[in-house]
Amino acid sequence: MMLHEFHAKGLDKGIVRPGSYSLDPLSDMFNFFTINGRCYPFTTPLPVASGDRVKLRLANVGMNAHPMHLHGHQFVISASDRNTIALANRLTKNTIPVASGETFDIEGFANNPGIWPFHCHIPHHVANNFTDSTGGMFTTVIYKR
Repeated sequence: MMLHEFHAKGLDKGIVRPGSYSLDPLSDMFNFFTINGRCYPFTTPLPVASGDRVKLRLANVGMNAHPMHLHGHQFVISASDRNTIALANRLTKNTIPVASGETFDIEGFANNPGIWPFHCHIPHHVANNFTDSTGGMFTTVIYKR
C-alpha cells in the first residue's frame, strides 16, 4: 500500500466537486490523502477469507507520517525497510506510524469476520479537502462469504 498526500489547487476548504485540478507538488498544505493513488471512497478494499494469513507492505512516499490503524485485528511487524525482523523481536500492534520514506511489512490472520476500517488515525487525513464525510487515507478489510 502506497501512502501519499497532495494539494489540489482551486478548491475552497471543505468543498469537493467533480473536475480536474492542478496539483502543487511543492505545497505542504495537503488537502487530499491517498492509498495507492486513490482517496476513499475510491480506494480498493482488501478482500480476505476467514483463516487467511495476510501480509501487507506499507510504504509512505509522502512528507507526513501516517499512523495506520486496523480495526478488529492485531498484526505483527515482520519487516522494516525490507529488513526482516526476527520472530522473537516482532511487535504485535493494531496501529503503526509510517514516517516519510519508511516501509513496514505487517502480517496477521483474518480471524474476525466482518467489514473493518483500515485508515490513517489523523482525523483530517480521512477526509477529502477537510469535508465532514469519510474520505482520504481510508479503506476496508472485507471478508468474503
